[in-house]
Amino acid sequence: MIDFTRLRDIREDNDLSQKDMANILNIKRPAYSLWELGINVIPLKNLIDFADYFNYAIDYVLGITNEKNSKNYIKGINLQTLGNNLKEIRLQRHLSQENLANILGVTQACIARYEKGEIYISTSNLYKISKTFNISMNELCGKNKNNSLITNK
Repeated sequence: MIDFTRLRDIREDNDLSQKDMANILNIKRPAYSLWELGINVIPLKNLIDFADYFNYAIDYVLGITNEKNSKNYIKGINLQTLGNNLKEIRLQRHLSQENLANILGVTQACIARYEKGEIYISTSNLYKISKTFNISMNELCGKNKNNSLITNK
């Protein structure tokens, strides 16, 4: 289960209201509130924007690590890089797209679209890949310069 308590903690540590944070992310306050409460899962694009605003690692924002910043941090996200990284992880583990689809509970066509960089992967599924294959979400998203995925067989 993803821990979203740091969203609130980070916001409050920076003396921002939920309305301020919603404005920064260009969303409505009720949507942001539901993310903080863990009722809804923050979409990956908004999670990236949140982390980038504070210059924090995605893994820190989600409570995966206590390291706030990652070295050589890149702002934004390139879906093609994310897709290539997902494919590399899958191939390193000798999994088919169908195997990965079964792990995530999505269709094989969905995995193909993730890998081509056509669509955003859900935050929940990216988190599941991170935990299942023991790899940083920052690395998966290509948020570190000189990013090379570590083989964890």
